[in-house]
Amino acid sequence: MRKMKYMTGVVAAVLLATACKKDDITPPIDKTTLPRTMAAFIQNNYDLSLLNAALQKTGLYDTLAQAGAYTFFAPDNNAFAAIGIGSVAQINSMNTDSLRHQLRYHLLRNRYFVASFPSQIGYSYTSATGEPLYASASNLYGSSADNRQLFINGAMVYNGAKRNIALANGVIHLVSKPLQYHAGTVQEYITRDTSLSLFAAAMQRFNLWDGLQNNSKVTVFVPDNAAFRRYGLTQDSIARMNPASYQDLAFGVYPLLLKARHIFSTDSWQITSEQYGPNGIYFGNYVVTPEYQYNGNNNTENATVSVSYLDVNGFYQPNDKGPGAARYKGGSAKGADHLTGNGIVHVIDDLLFYPELLKK
Repeated sequence: MRKMKYMTGVVAAVLLATACKKDDITPPIDKTTLPRTMAAFIQNNYDLSLLNAALQKTGLYDTLAQAGAYTFFAPDNNAFAAIGIGSVAQINSMNTDSLRHQLRYHLLRNRYFVASFPSQIGYSYTSATGEPLYASASNLYGSSADNRQLFINGAMVYNGAKRNIALANGVIHLVSKPLQYHAGTVQEYITRDTSLSLFAAAMQRFNLWDGLQNNSKVTVFVPDNAAFRRYGLTQDSIARMNPASYQDLAFGVYPLLLKARHIFSTDSWQITSEQYGPNGIYFGNYVVTPEYQYNGNNNTENATVSVSYLDVNGFYQPNDKGPGAARYKGGSAKGADHLTGNGIVHVIDDLLFYPELLKK
């Protein structure tokens, strides 16, 4: 199993509150002795200077100064840097309405401390925008409820003093990257990105395209155009392919054969459930696994998508029909976890199988 290093911290435990789809129970009483609001805390924290600029630009600073109560998943400066935003000037150049909507998506009504989130994969909450966000929590390795591993839409909630920050009008959790939600479907998301046009052509040719529009809970790993061209695959060569000559896995692997699977890049530690199988997502003897590691010593994340197969003796071997692993395009903050109305898009930098090796 992959392990992640974590700091420990002592925090107030709390019960699950009303924004969750679980049975409604009483939210916690605010026991903080600090008079600061969430807005004041963010304004006076150097590591949150870009977030403060965004809140000021959009008018949401005043929202976080109100009585609340709220839970806010706060991207720190490193989180903004991971998506290429490193200055207040860049924040101020952004469209105000779009930025406001994205920030409100990070906000829940009521207080949710880490212990509030149920220990399971992809538990749905409703953000302040009315759109869903998903929490995956685990007590893996015997961690206490307050110190459990927690990810929101694939963004890591930091440990120690960076989580469960109790303030006068709510609680703040710092996250490793901004949360993403894109209106529309997986198909529409892919269509809008011209760097994914060859993948769209392959999905259409192999009769998988409509499922990206009509199915729910679709997870799709999307090689970009550069990955297709690396192996000589173009619009013309894809159009000449005969789907009947290829095994379903040749291109069906990317949308996971269109089965209902809702998997973020950081869910690897919880894909040992019966829903998927040990160590990953099985396609016969082949196993696709979104790998994730966090190094608490230098505050770095490493995420890939690996492919292996089970040999006749039951041992995992490197993929014999393609690359052993692909990386998220531009890093996991940019390439992974693009949540849409009917699924999740992960943009990757390589194919998972060589099509010619999966001919019938």
